[in-house]
Amino acid sequence: MVGDGIRTGGGTPELTRELRADYDAAAGDWAGGPGPMYAALARSLVAAAPVPLAGRLVLDLGAGTGVAGRAALAAGARRVVAADLSEGMLRRGRGGTPVVADAVALPFRDHSFDLVVAAFCLNHLDSLAAGLAEIRRVGAALAASMFAPGWTHPAKDAVDDAVRSFGYQPPAWHTALAPGSRASDPQVLAGQAAAAGFRRVRAYVTDVPAGLATPAALASWRLGMAHVAPFVRSLDPPARAAVRRAAEQAVADTGPLIVSMVVLTAT
Repeated sequence: MVGDGIRTGGGTPELTRELRADYDAAAGDWAGGPGPMYAALARSLVAAAPVPLAGRLVLDLGAGTGVAGRAALAAGARRVVAADLSEGMLRRGRGGTPVVADAVALPFRDHSFDLVVAAFCLNHLDSLAAGLAEIRRVGAALAASMFAPGWTHPAKDAVDDAVRSFGYQPPAWHTALAPGSRASDPQVLAGQAAAAGFRRVRAYVTDVPAGLATPAALASWRLGMAHVAPFVRSLDPPARAAVRRAAEQAVADTGPLIVSMVVLTAT
């Protein structure tokens, strides 16, 4: 179980508690917001796994609502364990056996898993080296993903600006993690994975169509993110409707969402 020793969300227990609380608060709207984007990216990540999935025992680390776990099961995995800080996200999940856990102190024995899938969670760790070492301890192979350094999309800033006009301010944990590329340099990732004990390591950037193109879908993606959703939920219904209208207008001409994603594989 998670305690005060966790070191994510900027590296302090207080920021980690805030991060966990915001993900808990965002869980209810996740499936209709960021969920579809992350599901598309998870399928691409699982397809790149360095070992066959058929019959394997998989750990979905930073599982959220379990999109990577579901992709692993669809690819033939025998069983998936879904580990995340946020109990609220895990309760909404359908991607494996849920376990509330600290990524750098996992409650599993050495060599428990054939594959660890870590979709967009390594950048939340205060120590990438500690996280990769723990992954190496419990897993024989790794498939991880992060947003590529410098990647962005016009809808991100457009929605953030629209929400700020209603009084929104980013939470401290999100500011601490900005600009979002702490763990996404391919060369750094490959070097850290090798230092953790993996022998066959590959890190590269790939572009993945996320399947979001309409203003409604793009606005839902951003408004449902954990650093925004709690603020939106705090508003009364007329204000929430006004925020959504403003967000959809802001992204009207921003086009389809194609994500530049770093993939790290290792055995």
